[in-house]
Amino acid sequence: MSRLLLRELRGPQEGEQAEDLQLLVWGGSERDIFPRDALRALQHIGGLVAGALDGGRVVGLVVGLPTARADVQHSHLLAVHPDWRGSGLAQRLKEFQRDWCAARGISQIEWTYDPLRALNAHFNIHRLGAAAHEYLDDFYGEMGGINAGVPSDRLVAAWNFSGPPRRRLDPAQLPAINAPQDGTPLSLPAGEAGVRLYIPADLSGLLSRDLPQALAWRLHTRQSFHAAFAAGFQVTDFVRGDSPFYVLSRPQSGE
Repeated sequence: MSRLLLRELRGPQEGEQAEDLQLLVWGGSERDIFPRDALRALQHIGGLVAGALDGGRVVGLVVGLPTARADVQHSHLLAVHPDWRGSGLAQRLKEFQRDWCAARGISQIEWTYDPLRALNAHFNIHRLGAAAHEYLDDFYGEMGGINAGVPSDRLVAAWNFSGPPRRRLDPAQLPAINAPQDGTPLSLPAGEAGVRLYIPADLSGLLSRDLPQALAWRLHTRQSFHAAFAAGFQVTDFVRGDSPFYVLSRPQSGE
């Protein structure tokens, strides 16, 4: 890892490598990527286009967009080359983004991600400590590559790194609001401080072997997320395992 250089990208050649990395990570077509000319324009207006370089080769990418709020950046994408997965590079890229934002008076980073992808959920919610209380139905419309086959629903993760750490509930004591086998919604209990919401352990595998089941998970969990958010819950943690699940809790004062 010591050979890696994390910095803002420069010039058209690194912009082309950023395009290539997106296609490698997500598949699909050139219509599905953030093109190099748009990346250059984004940098010009104050956005973040940074990467991890291994001997001049772009192996990681993080892109952040300005928002209507001066203290919030929208993180549009984070990509890590397959050769570097499991190395901690995603964490380093997010920390670079956090430090870049903090130096410019930005205290919160928001981004969307597929709520059924367990690895992303664990990274975003458990490791980074982001929260979520907004669910977007079919946000991008029909997509290709690894996202093909089900509606492009997204959770909005909000990472506020200027406040104190968030409290975490004991997940073993929380009731479930959907079935761990297929996500079928269950009744939302009254008066609980927190609940569990299950997702599939491997969405990619499910998409390849049982598309109807993957679609059922999408529609079932969509219903459960909307019901929980409407009742005042927010996503505050994620637990991995054979039956992974989100922890949703009611915010206490100050959270």
